[in-house]
Amino acid sequence: MALIIPSNVTVEIYRTADPASPYNLGTLSATVKGYLKPDVEQGRLGSAEWLKWTHQLYLDPVVDIRDAYNSQLDPARDNTLADIVVLYDTAVPTRKTAFYVVFVEQVSRGHHAGSVCAFLDRFQPEAWPTSAV
Repeated sequence: MALIIPSNVTVEIYRTADPASPYNLGTLSATVKGYLKPDVEQGRLGSAEWLKWTHQLYLDPVVDIRDAYNSQLDPARDNTLADIVVLYDTAVPTRKTAFYVVFVEQVSRGHHAGSVCAFLDRFQPEAWPTSAV
């Protein structure tokens, strides 16, 4: 099955990255197309302090993307188990923004419109523009 939403980004998914230092990337797991949607307003509504997000990324359902979520009773979660997603700026390819994968869910499993939705928390971009481009 392929993603039925038109893609608007190509991202890299890194495994074994350190969320404390998101731009020291771990092992590249995949480069995939997806649909990135900002969702800051909805992401603020989570009741758990650590289950917040800024964006949603919809991917083909066969994409292997991982979070570190381990139930609501998750006091000892290992944040390094979650993937880091990196989006490169199309205008300035040396600029990139990393996102922490907060939570992953299957959407419409087994249906022709199935996908994976990764809830992402944006890190500060690595290189903020210092002048107008």
